[in-house]
Amino acid sequence: MLEQILNGGYIMIPLVGLSILAIAVIIDRVRAYRVASVDAGALRGEVIDLIEENKVDDAIAACERFQGPVAAVLLVGLQKFRRLMRLGRSAAEIEGNVTRTMSDYAPHVIEALERRLNLLLLIAAVSPLLGMTGTVTGMIRAFSKVAELGAIKGAAVAGGISEALVTTAAGLIIAIPAVIAHNIFSRKVDRYVLDIEESTTELIDFITLEKSQK
Repeated sequence: MLEQILNGGYIMIPLVGLSILAIAVIIDRVRAYRVASVDAGALRGEVIDLIEENKVDDAIAACERFQGPVAAVLLVGLQKFRRLMRLGRSAAEIEGNVTRTMSDYAPHVIEALERRLNLLLLIAAVSPLLGMTGTVTGMIRAFSKVAELGAIKGAAVAGGISEALVTTAAGLIIAIPAVIAHNIFSRKVDRYVLDIEESTTELIDFITLEKSQK
C-alpha cells in the first residue's frame, strides 16, 4: 500500500489528507447520529401522558433525560409552555408562543445534524479532480521521458504511467465512499427532521385542543 502511494507522486499528499478527513467526518457523524437515535414516538407518548396528568415538570425532565433532536426541540417548547401557564396566558397566546419557540429553535438543531456533511460533498468533488490532475502530470512525465530518449522505452515511461493510474484510482476510491456516506447521512437527517415536525405538531395539537381548554 505504501509503495502504491509513493508511486502516485506528490498529488497523493493532498489525496491522503482528504481520505483522512473523510474518515474523520464519517466517524464523527456516526457517533452523533447514534446519540440522536432515540425512539421519538416513545418520547412523544411519555410527554403527552405527563402533560395530561398536569406533570409538566416531569415532562421537561423526560426531555432532558432523552438525548436527540426531538427531545431538544420539545424541551424548549415545554419550558415556554410552563412559563406561559404560570403567567395565566390564554390558549391562543400559548399556542402562538410555543409554536414560534419550537420553530425558531428547530433550525439550530437541524444545523447541528447537518454539520460537516458539506465536507463530504467537497471531498467527493475534489478527490477525482486531484486524481485527474495526477493523471495529467503522470502522462506529462511519461512523455517527457520519451522526448528525452527519442523513443518509447517501457522502463523509462513506466513511472509516469504508474503515477497517472494510481492517482486516478485514489481519487475515485476516496470520492465514492464520501458520496455514499453523504447520501446515507442526508437520509438520516431527513428522518430526524420529519420526527421533529411530527413531534412539535403533536405537542401543539395536544396543548391547544386538550390542555388549554381545561
